[in-house]
Amino acid sequence: MPAPQTEKPNTWKIFLLFAAAALLAITGILLLVVDPGRAAPSAEPDTATASPGPFASSPSTSSEPTPTAQDTAAAEQDSSAPGSVPPKAADTARGFVLAWASHDARPGHDVSFSDAGWRAAAYATDEFAAQLREPGDRSTRLWQQWSADKTRVTCVVDRVATPDGAPSATTTRAYVRLLYTCTTRAAGQPATRSHDQLALEMRHEPAGAWRVAAIMSA
Repeated sequence: MPAPQTEKPNTWKIFLLFAAAALLAITGILLLVVDPGRAAPSAEPDTATASPGPFASSPSTSSEPTPTAQDTAAAEQDSSAPGSVPPKAADTARGFVLAWASHDARPGHDVSFSDAGWRAAAYATDEFAAQLREPGDRSTRLWQQWSADKTRVTCVVDRVATPDGAPSATTTRAYVRLLYTCTTRAAGQPATRSHDQLALEMRHEPAGAWRVAAIMSA
């Protein structure tokens, strides 16, 4: 009686296993050839450990702090020239010029040039104020013409400065040059403007106020 044939099925299974293993090996080789990056890790450094860029490593370049109002005021005081006109002396000089150079010949107002002198005397030292109140002979004929034309002269100060070549201001004395513009209006006539200047000697009184001691030029 012949023996049962069991070897053929076993041989067939072994063949299939070898074929499958070979197929897997071939597939692995093909993957290595086509995508070598899978075999070796990337050479790029990891972003978490990469060195910082130029903006991260550079020092801060923040702008300078904005100056405060106190800093600005201090800078203005420091920048003023040692011989500049003291502010209170400049105020007194402005008031003097506006009073001295302005006139109003309309009825019911000034009666002569002397009225302007009286107004200006309020800004002068006692000695100089006495001179300003004297009648004098300031253009009598011109005043008559102004009275006939009902003329009014108004002035504004354009600039206050130290005269060229004048000594620097001290705590007791200062020299001031004022540039001013006067507008003359006569009844029925177009207004005219003139530019003039005046240099004053200012004196600091013991009471603490600045006063005009003299007119240096007119």
